[in-house]
Amino acid sequence: MEIMRGCTRGCRFCHAGMVNRPVRERTVSDIAEAIEKALENTGYEEIALLSLSSSDYTQIGKLVDEITSRLSGKNLTISLPSLRIESFSVDLMEKLKGVRQGGFTLAPEAATDRMRNTINKPIQADQLLSTAREIYSRGWSTLKLYFMIGQPGETMEDVQAIADLSKKVVVEGRKAIGKRANLHVGVSTFVPKPHTPFQWASLDPLLTVLEKQNLLKDQLRGPGMKMTWSNPRETILEAALSRGDRNLAKVIETAWRNGAKFDAWQDQFNYNIWMDAFDAHGITPDFYGSRKREIDEVFPWDHIHTGVTRKYLLREYDRSQRNELTDDCRDGCHACGILSEFSDLRQAHPGQLWLCPEVN
Repeated sequence: MEIMRGCTRGCRFCHAGMVNRPVRERTVSDIAEAIEKALENTGYEEIALLSLSSSDYTQIGKLVDEITSRLSGKNLTISLPSLRIESFSVDLMEKLKGVRQGGFTLAPEAATDRMRNTINKPIQADQLLSTAREIYSRGWSTLKLYFMIGQPGETMEDVQAIADLSKKVVVEGRKAIGKRANLHVGVSTFVPKPHTPFQWASLDPLLTVLEKQNLLKDQLRGPGMKMTWSNPRETILEAALSRGDRNLAKVIETAWRNGAKFDAWQDQFNYNIWMDAFDAHGITPDFYGSRKREIDEVFPWDHIHTGVTRKYLLREYDRSQRNELTDDCRDGCHACGILSEFSDLRQAHPGQLWLCPEVN
């Protein structure tokens, strides 16, 4: 159940966080009523309170109270995916203790201060460890962490730090609940996406991605630990398709005619069919994915306006290269373009409809 749309954190890799601005929250009553209707008509017993940052929802405590009071005694699992580590609430965890517990998912994305500054996600390692300790000690036996490799400027030392930090989390879990502590580490590969500050960045070469994945596979194993990772060949295709121009239309059609169907299913994905289709038209996926873009390059997606200006994205890209942080939008407007683009709408709907300053 989507509880709000948009995000104020400004993570530089995040397409959804840029194109879904401004932040708009659904009311507690609307969410609770929609959940009740869905459960009555589907029979599901699991509820995920979905957003880009569920614990940033301003009424999250009240929402959990409302849901648990309305649906008590129905043996439901309530999960809060992608909780922000720095805003994680012990009180919120306690509120969820009255329902059947699912796992907890946290997304540090990077494991060194330098990389966290680059992507604009300032989370201290101590914060993650203390949050993990609180989660395990309150009865949750499984914690999932999301990391991303291949982000701009990453070194093998930054990748090693992912393994080191994950091992420390397991140690905290063992201290709290012994051998019942489990850690699932999900490792995706960074794809530079349009309409983000990293649209000028490049995809890691295949051999580099494999080297980073192999390092983590070697270290993130053992009792209580599980690692999942993305297929680097799927990542190459994702980068080409998400950053490509109209020339890829003929590549897509050729791949389809040669048997490429249901590619999202692992047993159906055929990398060679796609590479043959690129070759047939004299196009390389590296041109779209792995090539670093010039600052003044005209992108195939520039004619699509999301409300966020190119000037703002470029400013954030420059700050990332200097490892500089940008504060949360809730602490001050950074002139991304949303307010000027939707000023009439904002003036017509003042107050807390969305989390942007008032327009005078």
